Amino acid sequence: MKRLGIAAVALALMVVLAANGPSVGAQPVASIALPAPGGTEQLNEGCNNISLTFPDGTASDTVVQAVTPAGALEAMWRYDSALRTWEGYSPAAPPAASDLLTVDFMDAVWLCMTEAPGSTPALTATPTPTATPTPTATATAAATATSTPAPSLTADLAVTHLFATASPAGEVRARITNNGPGSLTNVNVQLSCTVGVHPYGGGIPGGHGAGFPVTITLNPGQTADFGTGIFVDTSQAWYDVSCTVQPPFNDPNPGNNSHSRTFPMTDLAVSDLFQVNFPQGEIRARITNNGPDSLTNASVQLSCSVTVHPYGGGIPGGHGAGFPIIVSLSPGQTADFGSSISVDITQAWYEVTCTVQPSFSDPTPNNNGYSGTFPPPP
Repeated sequence: MKRLGIAAVALALMVVLAANGPSVGAQPVASIALPAPGGTEQLNEGCNNISLTFPDGTASDTVVQAVTPAGALEAMWRYDSALRTWEGYSPAAPPAASDLLTVDFMDAVWLCMTEAPGSTPALTATPTPTATPTPTATATAAATATSTPAPSLTADLAVTHLFATASPAGEVRARITNNGPGSLTNVNVQLSCTVGVHPYGGGIPGGHGAGFPVTITLNPGQTADFGTGIFVDTSQAWYDVSCTVQPPFNDPNPGNNSHSRTFPMTDLAVSDLFQVNFPQGEIRARITNNGPDSLTNASVQLSCSVTVHPYGGGIPGGHGAGFPIIVSLSPGQTADFGSSISVDITQAWYEVTCTVQPSFSDPTPNNNGYSGTFPPPP
């Protein structure tokens, strides 16, 4: 892989910052204007770990142009945990020397700044070894003149669950599991989460994301829960949430670093159809919440159809209707809803089918429909 001419400086800066963290009272030397849902982020001297909010496929030069003042950015680095390599871009280097040509939404990158005039060089201190990704052989050779690479760790980190702290409104938390083989003690990793918001009633969907470091202390087999900065209110909308953990060390199974789910996630079932008055009356649908989530003022679609079979050999006919209903049910509870279908069993017998169609995730859709005859056919 190609390396930048500034590899020694930029990589060593990252090792120092990963080992020791930002200096207390460090003054910003630049800022970057991130597109929504991001904002303006202050950048200190040295290397700054931030999450980008540029659209997928944004040219690296666009990121450089978002940094003020011009010329303050010396290099941008991104660690590819799947390939276990660093990719870099420098506006001052020849184009052929850079291999980080584009960035994606929620990429975690290091932005390395030029030193402020008169400042103490950032590489004078020997960094304390800590858990950081092992650079490629080329990058390691470039940095050995000024710093000692941190020892590598090997641990399979996985996002194993997403849950809300309260219903219907609460914060989403991410459960992270260490599948081993290595133990982690006060290791900083990047947690990045995105959410899509789908208002009930056909409102315009929206979304946003956040990325930030979390400190993990986990032995193999242990789990811990972390805030995501994402809040849901399932009485107003349904949400699709995805979180990804990005370790700065060797993760042998990056395929389980992400986890997604919708809020709410509920198995709704039409469990019965019945006639409320005889011989003429409305058919009502009984709907059951089989869990796991509770529903509060959730808007779902109920669709019912009927085929009418007149007695005496008349020509069958039929009609149907679909309409929204508001469901508030805890797991195990049921409620009855009108179907908009009326029958007169003195004149005909009827085949009725009702189906509930949630806009959110329903893990068992094969029980969403129910059919019955009123009365049994002659």
